Amino acid sequence: MTKYLRTVWQTRDAALWLALLRIATGWIFLNSGWEKLSNPAFVPGMGKTLAYFASKNPYPWMVSLLQGVAIPHATFFGVLFSWGEFLVGLSLFFGVLSQIGLLGAFAMNLTFYFAAGWTSASTATANQVMFVAEAIMFLGFAGKVLSVDQLLVRFFPRLLPWWPRQVPEASR
Repeated sequence: MTKYLRTVWQTRDAALWLALLRIATGWIFLNSGWEKLSNPAFVPGMGKTLAYFASKNPYPWMVSLLQGVAIPHATFFGVLFSWGEFLVGLSLFFGVLSQIGLLGAFAMNLTFYFAAGWTSASTATANQVMFVAEAIMFLGFAGKVLSVDQLLVRFFPRLLPWWPRQVPEASR
């Protein structure tokens, strides 16, 4: 199955659509990160937000993680997630080390899903859709067109050793 998905996504036509999805996802992360960074109340309010996420969370391991690690270090996690979202957004929007950016996005959406997904169906669904899209973009190397990665791989191929070296043309 993965071999089939890789073959399908390695055509230039699909690469363009994956790039557009990557850019849109990057915009979402950039916007969300910027909102947090520009809101002076975000980091100080993180403890209260995390306590709410832990209050009725259906996953006991997540409650333990929130109460034992995240809430005592709420300021650190507020700064980490604000900058994390913003930097992942930059990575995906411009296609700079996009595979690493996609791993960061996937990790954040998975964390958001388990921490806050229980708060509403739309929160759960949005995170599920995002991490499925991120997995598809990751498997399809969404940074191979319309990206800085495209230039990096051409001029500095050793910088991205995991990158596919040739993209086959779509058969018509």
